[in-house]
Amino acid sequence: MDYRAVAGRELAAMAAFRSPWLRAAFDAVDRESFAPPQFWALHPDEQGLLPVVDRSLDADLWRRAVWDTHRSLITQIDDGRTPQEGPARGDYTSSISALDIVFEKLNHLRLEPHHRVLELGTGSGYHTALLCERVGAGRVTTVEIDPALAAWGARNLKQAGYEPDVITGDGLAGCARNARYDRIINTASLRSIPDAWREQTADDGIILTPFNTLYAGGGLLRLHVQGGIASGRFVGSASYMWARSQRPAVSVPHADTYTLQASPIDPDQVLDGAWAQDFCIGLYVPHLSVDIRMDVGGSRQAQIRDDTGESITIVRFADWWDQDAVTVWGHKNLWNDIVAAYTTWRRAGQPHPTRYGLTFDHEGQHLWLDEPA
Repeated sequence: MDYRAVAGRELAAMAAFRSPWLRAAFDAVDRESFAPPQFWALHPDEQGLLPVVDRSLDADLWRRAVWDTHRSLITQIDDGRTPQEGPARGDYTSSISALDIVFEKLNHLRLEPHHRVLELGTGSGYHTALLCERVGAGRVTTVEIDPALAAWGARNLKQAGYEPDVITGDGLAGCARNARYDRIINTASLRSIPDAWREQTADDGIILTPFNTLYAGGGLLRLHVQGGIASGRFVGSASYMWARSQRPAVSVPHADTYTLQASPIDPDQVLDGAWAQDFCIGLYVPHLSVDIRMDVGGSRQAQIRDDTGESITIVRFADWWDQDAVTVWGHKNLWNDIVAAYTTWRRAGQPHPTRYGLTFDHEGQHLWLDEPA
């Protein structure tokens, strides 16, 4: 089976090649040359372990996974563990992104042949090679924080005939020596845009990055830079792992007393919505995270934390109207903040994430609905 041809047909049907140069780039860059002989599959087995896809054991399965349009290839777990260790569980810390989101992002980049590009997150180098196909390797700078990944990506690129400037370092600092850039494209999720990116982007430049809140992830943000001010809207969804320095920290409240309250609304209405609802609520309460789990009695409950470590709130789904349905540790009922955000979003007419945007200048970043004002 020619899985590459199958992927090309599906991407074309999805309008992934609506920027005409992307079809030629897809045909020119062999994704198999950038995939390791072993990687983890996305779906865990019955023991909760991610199985390893090994080319030497099943070349057909390996090739089918490489060209799967919708699934990433996990190449690192927990900042260093590799598939050679066998089936594993842990936090994904490097991957080769799925083809659908790779090409969707590149469509939003509006890349022209004369542009200078800064890419954050070299990884395997596959994405970098696509950029080189459009602008030439001499106009591409790519930064990778992990030395082993940077060396691997540079080696893959050179073997495929591309020699961009590959930097080992923190991509959140950009790369001042090759600035200013017409395009900056990031391959990890952020919750705060670095000053360096704004300062290193030329006028009329574009910054494209996944953007998360602690509450919900999956936004794709496109900022237009003019006069040192970056401003733009969310243009869609993009699920990426966190940039290492912006990962959420686990906070533990210091309070040893609590209060009991009733919930003003069924938690199902707020916490069981689609991605668009969750993402919008998160924009209003970006500092809150929610973990839904089972209590000792087998009923669902939501544990809500803030990023200060000063408060935690637990909401019981069953009998949510009872006076003991909400347990509050610390100085604030965080469930009330989430409910207020939900109510505000409903009052605004349940706007889609693409009606929200962000402006970032020397005073910081400011989220907005419909217009920056």
